[in-house]
Amino acid sequence: MAGRRAIISRRLAQSAAHASADVKKLIERSAQEVRGGSDLVQGAAKKIDEMLANARSSADLVGSIASESSHQASAIGEVSAAMHTLEKTTQHNSSLVEETNVAISTTELQVAEMDRLVDLFTIRDLDPVAVAAISINEESRRNRNRRFGST
Repeated sequence: MAGRRAIISRRLAQSAAHASADVKKLIERSAQEVRGGSDLVQGAAKKIDEMLANARSSADLVGSIASESSHQASAIGEVSAAMHTLEKTTQHNSSLVEETNVAISTTELQVAEMDRLVDLFTIRDLDPVAVAAISINEESRRNRNRRFGST
């Protein structure tokens, strides 16, 4: 029986050695997989850090765009106000031109009436200088009437 026990003990020892070798291999393989998983986690952490940096950069760009858009809207408002002022000034100038044209027409009518009234007077025995002045005045009146369409 002692021999049998020795055989059983040897077999058990051999089985334990094989099992121990298998466990060792499993532990080594598991350690390799853990190292690989750790590398993957580190790589993922790097990618997440890069994504976070890119998200911050994008947020900064969006903030910058919003700020520039606000400045641009303000500038557009200023241009719009300037255009409104320009339009009012143009309308005012147009009114002034119309008033000036009316004043010119009125003045022309008054000049024509004055010329008519002056023509009513007859002056006799004028010296040659006075006659020349009257001729120049008459010529001037005719030119003015031609220019402004009056007769």
